Amino acid sequence: MPKATSYWDKFTRSQVSRRRALQMATVGGASAGAIWLVGCGGDDDDDGGNGEASPGAGNGDEGAPVAGGTFRGTISSVLGKDPHKAATFLVHALGSYSYSRLMRFKTVVGELPEEEYYTTEPELANNVENPDELTYTFTIHPDATFHNVPPVNGRQVTADDVVYSFNRYREISPNKANLAMVDTVEASADKTQVTFKLSRPFGLFLNRMASFQDLWVMPQEFIEASETASEDSMLGSGPFMWDRFEPGVVIAWKKNPTYFEKDASGAALPYLDNINLAIITDQNQVLSQFAAKQLDSISVPPQLLDSVRSQASDAVFDQSLRNILSFMYFEPASYLADKPPFNDVRVRRAMSMAINRDGLLNRISAEGGEWPNIINAGFGRSWWLNPQGDDIGDSGQYYAYNLSEARAMFEAAGVPEITTNMHYSSTVYTTVVPYYDIVRGSLPAALAEAGVTVNPVGEDYAIYISKTFGRGEFEGMTFGLESVFSDVAAYWTNMFFPRDAGGGRNHSSVSDQTMVDRINAMLELQDVDELREANFDLQRYASEQMYYVPVVTPVEFGARQTRLKGNQNTTGPTTYAVGTEDQMLNWLEV
Repeated sequence: MPKATSYWDKFTRSQVSRRRALQMATVGGASAGAIWLVGCGGDDDDDGGNGEASPGAGNGDEGAPVAGGTFRGTISSVLGKDPHKAATFLVHALGSYSYSRLMRFKTVVGELPEEEYYTTEPELANNVENPDELTYTFTIHPDATFHNVPPVNGRQVTADDVVYSFNRYREISPNKANLAMVDTVEASADKTQVTFKLSRPFGLFLNRMASFQDLWVMPQEFIEASETASEDSMLGSGPFMWDRFEPGVVIAWKKNPTYFEKDASGAALPYLDNINLAIITDQNQVLSQFAAKQLDSISVPPQLLDSVRSQASDAVFDQSLRNILSFMYFEPASYLADKPPFNDVRVRRAMSMAINRDGLLNRISAEGGEWPNIINAGFGRSWWLNPQGDDIGDSGQYYAYNLSEARAMFEAAGVPEITTNMHYSSTVYTTVVPYYDIVRGSLPAALAEAGVTVNPVGEDYAIYISKTFGRGEFEGMTFGLESVFSDVAAYWTNMFFPRDAGGGRNHSSVSDQTMVDRINAMLELQDVDELREANFDLQRYASEQMYYVPVVTPVEFGARQTRLKGNQNTTGPTTYAVGTEDQMLNWLEV
């Protein structure tokens, strides 16, 4: 098939060549390994789109995978089962067990090199053709079938299913603006191919198709079987079939015996027979069950790392920077009604300078971490501009801890003392992202030193995510987390475009036409270096304005039992498509 001409294809090629050159200089020319490029191998004679998951059997030092067994994990809450309807990452993550996307992100056993973060490869697509900047044609894998249960009974997945799913997504998804650049989606006459025509060039389109937040393929007859079908269960073409949900107890899947992908040795995927996620809201219970070997993997609160290590001394511990932005955001009236005090850029800058980010990182994690700007450090250095580096320019001063200057800025703005609410999620984040509560609890005291009195307002996650985070219905400010985006354009458009023009995550209703114009100009670029530099310029500008105040990105920890093998991308990047990008390739040592 012809080589793709997408932006990401060109980016990946340039990065691989530099990495290979570095390896040759340091380890005598060790092989960089294979890399997928839009359904084709990284070299001209490689054969992609063969229906093999990228990691092979026996990859690394773990030996050959063994089929069977039950993975025992945990989740704090189940807020739905239909990924098209959901705004929260929790639902998208659950959907990844049963549903498929056309594309996914590259995984390898162990550590994926940072320069290969968010590299796309085919999933439900067998290959992709990109003959011009506006056209993407996906060939559906010929062996892909839906789960062999009524009402679909194991029928083949066709291009019509993709068209139906896209139309449904475009109608009901709170994230539908992510694919607003799509003009038309059409199936071929033989239903083996689906063609997306864009209304404008968008070089990161394949990343959007791999996004865990967006286009999961769902069969029409299942969705329309009843008004509640998609919330009662899950039915797709993914590696695991819906089993059961016991509220407050467990959500579970079983192996899809007719899943279409094989590993590199030809063995059937997935390896696991069952996925059981216990619903546990008490972090102490999570840790005690892991120590008793009743759970196979968990997230470890950094402050409890030494304790978990002592209680589970034979466990394997991984550390990573998750691509989750922790940040403060201000009530929409600040920008829509020019409401003091957060309408004043001096106040927003002072709020940032009142935060001792290094002090927070030292408290959170023994391994420290990084300072994010609006593009988070966990996205990788190819796209993230370090606020402590020279390249951030003059705007870097607004991240530096400087209480005296913060107080002076408040004084100059006419508000030497500020009293404000600080909304936050009192549930879910506290277990899913263990450092969240530490930072949230530290901010009032930190801001008080600069003259800001904070009134904490805790909200149940379901209320927080729909009302505060989703609709921007709050007064004062909020401390929150931004879900993972798979490309920088998604950060910029979601968080800065008007809400009715693609700003689905414009929590504060920021209104800045200069920024919108700069983002639109960036989206039109096709050259990799020009696009990256435009992205860096936007980070400098956003840092000057501080519409959102980024906080910290700590090193986080996970623990797993030694019997759990085949773990993918142990240091990043972050996506929540755990079913098809991790656990499909996990296996249990007998």
